[in-house]
Amino acid sequence: MSRVHISFMQRSDIEEATKVLSIAMLNNPLHIAVFQGNGENERLKIETMFVELFHTRPGIVFLARQDCKVIGVMRMNSCAGKKDQDETQMLPDENDFNFRKSFWLREWAIRDPLEQHWHLGPIGVLPSHRKMGIGSKLMQRFCQEVDNCSAPAYLETDTDENVTFYQRFGFEIVARSKIFQVDSRYMSRAAQR
Repeated sequence: MSRVHISFMQRSDIEEATKVLSIAMLNNPLHIAVFQGNGENERLKIETMFVELFHTRPGIVFLARQDCKVIGVMRMNSCAGKKDQDETQMLPDENDFNFRKSFWLREWAIRDPLEQHWHLGPIGVLPSHRKMGIGSKLMQRFCQEVDNCSAPAYLETDTDENVTFYQRFGFEIVARSKIFQVDSRYMSRAAQR
């Protein structure tokens, strides 16, 4: 395997980065529940969601590249802490995509820590490049950046494999919930001094 380089994402990288994330996260249980499948139509919706995120709330995004090709993406965002949630709610209709997406994001938002923190996510590596240490390189960079700020970190995940992975980097489960019958775990990492 040729060397993997970690670098900052540029605006010109958004299209490639969001495609990588949509492929990497297509089979996540929560994405399957919200997007109602894991085919090309659902992948395109996930990609569109990430394009919107990177344009409206870009945060700091790192890319893992191999031979100039993006193979992994990691976004971190400084959050001031949980804000009051909008109390207006859509009528519950699990058959409506906009309801499912809104409900999912609201469920995650209400569990956001009260204090300022670095929020990790999304993070993903192409399935063809997993188990090669690329996710670990991205997480090492994340931890380095967060530790330089002596700040806590926080994330959400929906798979047991991810929980184990994040625990290796000092994250602990602080809350759990079910969203459309999918277990969501909320994990925190204390500030490192």
